[in-house]
Amino acid sequence: MQRRTEEGRLASQPLPDRRLPADADAPRVTDTRAPSSLSALVRSLRLHQCAKNVIVFVPLILGGRLTDLDEVFNTVIAFAALTCIASGTYLVNDIRDIAEDRKHWSKRFRPIAAGHLGVPAALCAAVLCIAAGVGLGFLVSPKTGGMLLLYLAVTLAYTLNLKTVAFLDGLVLATLFTIRLGIGAAAADVPPSPWLFVFSMFLFSSLSYAKRYTEISRAIERKAAGLSSRGYRPADAPMVLTVGLAAGVGAVLIMVLYIVEEAFRSSFYGTTAALWGFPPLVFLFIIRIWLISVRGEMMDDPVAFAIRDRASIGLLGLLLVCFAAAWLG
Repeated sequence: MQRRTEEGRLASQPLPDRRLPADADAPRVTDTRAPSSLSALVRSLRLHQCAKNVIVFVPLILGGRLTDLDEVFNTVIAFAALTCIASGTYLVNDIRDIAEDRKHWSKRFRPIAAGHLGVPAALCAAVLCIAAGVGLGFLVSPKTGGMLLLYLAVTLAYTLNLKTVAFLDGLVLATLFTIRLGIGAAAADVPPSPWLFVFSMFLFSSLSYAKRYTEISRAIERKAAGLSSRGYRPADAPMVLTVGLAAGVGAVLIMVLYIVEEAFRSSFYGTTAALWGFPPLVFLFIIRIWLISVRGEMMDDPVAFAIRDRASIGLLGLLLVCFAAAWLG
């Protein structure tokens, strides 16, 4: 009888879960439906992020080359090349950050971090994507290929080290967006505009710091010591907020100076007065991004938020109306 009682007691105890990972502290994905390798690869390429690459068309538009089919075709190829390289570097980034991503509140669901896509397969795909992008770029022109190689070099430098340096990371991200403009200028064979490049640096620096501010705020909510992979601490939040807003105001100031110093002297615009709609609209866009960030309602990426936010899309539409009125008027 005593033996049966002992066996019953042991049987009533829960069996150890042998499915636990070796690192019990690492977050686990609760979704039991593992996607296919192809599906996981497509997700890792982050093709939705190609919306950021649309700015390669800005030099084509501002240069008045929309009616030149050859330049339009070259810009489309440059856009495809940039998307290939960007997707390849996203894979490299996810391989590099696999340990940190597994501790992140949202990045832990990325296919590589979640274990749905193996590192060897991801690395092979990254090499193929980058090679295809560089090849397409040199098909357009040597200058375009060179700009794409510059983009690749800066991106890899950011992935491997620069993103761990506080505040420098925001400038590097802004530089990558500005290089996108350079790729578009090279593909469309239009002279680069210093005003456009400086405006881009200020605007995208502000958006980059909004991204970091959101990450710091969420780290504070989770009582984390800081962002170990980014070089920021919870105490840095007010400074990031201040620098980000200052960069945004700087972008508005650059826009005003461009209108006063160059646009009124240019024969490109028919009705230059319509450009005065740009500064207040850009200001409202920047303030909305930061308002949402301060309220804790921002997603991880402000640029991804902006292309889905109705108010931001509406402001962009009004900017296009102002540009069309200035150009056609």
